[in-house]
Formats: sequence, structure tokens, C-alpha cells
Amino acid sequence: MSEMGVSMDPTLRLRAYVESILAGSSVPSADREEIAEELYGHLWQCWQDALAAGATASEAVETAIRSFGEASQLGREMTGAYHSRLYATTIGVLLSGAAPPSGKPSGYLGLRLLLALIAIVQFVLVGILIDLTPVRAALFALAAGLSIAVSVLAFRAFGRAQRWALRYCQFVLAMVLVQGAATIFSAPPGGLTIPILGVLGLLMLGPAIGSQMGEWFSHSRPIGPGLTVALVIATVAGYGLPYVASALPDPTQVSASDLDLQVAAVCTRDANGGVTTVEVDTRLRWSRLDLFPYGLGQNDGANSWQDGFEAGVSPSGGRNSVDWRTAWISIPSHTPLYLMSGEPQFTSPNGSVDGLLLAGPPQNLARLDPYVPASDGIEFAPGGLHAGWTYETRQSYQWMSGTNPAPADPLVVVRYGHLDRFVVQALASCEGSGTAVPVALPRAWSSQ
Repeated sequence: MSEMGVSMDPTLRLRAYVESILAGSSVPSADREEIAEELYGHLWQCWQDALAAGATASEAVETAIRSFGEASQLGREMTGAYHSRLYATTIGVLLSGAAPPSGKPSGYLGLRLLLALIAIVQFVLVGILIDLTPVRAALFALAAGLSIAVSVLAFRAFGRAQRWALRYCQFVLAMVLVQGAATIFSAPPGGLTIPILGVLGLLMLGPAIGSQMGEWFSHSRPIGPGLTVALVIATVAGYGLPYVASALPDPTQVSASDLDLQVAAVCTRDANGGVTTVEVDTRLRWSRLDLFPYGLGQNDGANSWQDGFEAGVSPSGGRNSVDWRTAWISIPSHTPLYLMSGEPQFTSPNGSVDGLLLAGPPQNLARLDPYVPASDGIEFAPGGLHAGWTYETRQSYQWMSGTNPAPADPLVVVRYGHLDRFVVQALASCEGSGTAVPVALPRAWSSQ
């Protein structure tokens, strides 16, 4: 007979046994009091029967308890009675109670607070989904759902002294410290950023890996390999999917292969063979367009990036002087071939350009190449383009008379920028047309 059974009042011993049964179960809190009284009633009757048979009070208590069975097993069976078998074998196991030593270890409340803050931060971050394109939003939503679910489960399991919750807390602590360090080291020169969660994580590092905390959680039973694998997968997916979503292309968004852009140059020469005017004809066609290009919120007005293209003519270069696949040509601002006065002539399949172009100078295109005059560029209004339509425009450039001899082989460069995502470039000369190919973003643009 245990020392507790000898020294404790029989009724208190029965009450403690009932509490140990409920602590190992996942019975709803609203039903706990009623169930506790029912269990105590059955135990009390068994105790009275043992007393009537001639047992002492303490012996009768132990007899009644033995007749019921092991408390942890009864708790699992009770979980199954109040929930589905699936719940009993998953959530019920993850949230089952243990019998830790009395007195919570140092840092216990701080670690639970950390878990609560992580869950709250993950919930708040769900709000960024409206700024994401569909597939990325779906991956972020899945990650947020997994992270919130595991964090809430871990918060509850931590209060029930489940060892897996301590392991999860240690993992979260490591992530918080790594992200906090990254925040500090990525601060701009002269600036200082203090991550609040990182500071809390640093304070909780000692208690989280200390022997006192490990001993307090060591009394929980293993959750099994199946649930362990499921928790690891959910945790890794919850923290890793946002990075995957950011790195992978969204198939609902267009790529450079969806744009067909052709450029041709029509040149007029003087008696010496110099080019005095260049008519730049640009033809473009999108085979498809983005689905929610600015994110699910479709806040076009707040987005500073639009589709557009710019043209420029260099007095020297020509087809043979550049790599037509990858060249990024910087056109000098002092080029003597200037855009002639008047708006570019633009045509569309239905003969109208209403709603197609943005009013005012194309400010965004200046980010592509500051050496090309903004007046050379054309920007499209959000929603102005149509998939499957072919658009054509002509821009006229004229040699400034009275300067050096007119160029014999000018180079035409047309760049098309799709939002802030990619750029294609087409080169042409008086001798032949060109087709756009993707080029690397200029450093000034890609660093925005």
C-alpha cells in the first residue's frame, strides 16, 4: 500500500484518483464536474462495499481504486467516449494530461507566453494574404493554418506537461532566435532594430533547455511515431511553405514566354547614306494575362508599378555589335537622334485606345534606364490590356541637322517591363527586325 494511501483521508484519496482520470482525458470542461461526481459516486460505493466486507478504511480505498483500473487508461477510454476515435487517437493523445512533480519549473509561464505570442503573430499575418497572388496566397493560408493549429495545440499541451510541447517550444525558440539575429544584422548602417520576440526568446533559452524543465515534462507518455511524424511535417510545412511560395513562380501569373513583342525600324537615309529618321514600329501581344496581378485585394490604385515599354535609338551599334539574346544596352542621353514632337501613334484591334494608356509621363519606366527620356515611354493603365489582342505603335526619331554626320547603322532598343517582375528587350536595326527576349533586371530596378 502506498504512503499516500496510508496518510491521506480516504475521501480525499478517492477525489485525487478521480482527478487523475480526468487529467488524462480530453473531456470537455463543461462536463467535467458532472463526470467527476459520477465517478466519485461509483468509487464511494465500492469503498463502502469493501468496508462492509471487513476491510479497513485505507484498504477499502485501494480495493475500490484497483477495481476501476489504471487512471491513464481510463482517461484514454473516456476521451474515446466523448469524441470520435480519430480525435481520441490524435488530439486526445496530444492533449492528454501527465502527472508532473508539484510546482512549475522556472520559466514555465514565459515559455507558454512565447507560444501564445507566436500563435497570435501567425494569426495576424493571415492579413497579408490579400496582397498575394492566388497560388502564393493558398500556400501562405495552408502554412498559417498549420502553424496556428500546431501552436494552439502546443500551448494547451504545454499546460498538461506533454513532452512533445516542450520539444516544439524549443524548436520555436530556435526559430525566434535565428530570425531575431537576422533582423539585427540586416538593419541598415547606423540603424538598430530590436526584435521583441527575439529578446523574449533569449531570456527563455536557459529555462527551455534546463534540467528542471526536462524533469517536469519527463512524466508524459510518448505520443508515438505516427503523431511525431505528423507534427514534424506540419511544423516544417507551416514555417517552410511561405519561403517556398515566395521562391516559386505562381502559375496564375504570366511569364516572359506569354508576351510576343516584335520591333522593326524603318530608316530614311540622306545622299551620303546616313540615317536621318527612324520609324520604330512595336507590335505586342499577350497570350494570357495575370490572375489578380496585384494580389487578391486588387488594390490597383496603391500599386506604383504598371506595364509599359520604352524605346531608344543609339547612333552607333547595329545588329552585329551586341549579343541579341542578353544585351542590356544603355543609351546615352546625348544621342543626337531625338523623338520627334507629337504623341506616339498607337492602334488596337478595335481601333480605340480608351482606357489603355496612363495619362502623364511614365514615371515607372525611368527605373528601367534613367538615360532614356521619359517621353519615349508608354505605360498601360491597370486592366487596359486584353489577352489575345495585338497592339501596334509607331515612334519617330529624327537626326539633328548641323551636328556630326548622320549615323550609318543606328541601333533601336525597346524594353518592356511587366510590373516589377521581369523585363524583355528587343533590338532592331535598319537592316532587320528583332524579337524580345528576357533580360536581367538592371541593378537600380531589381533593388527597389
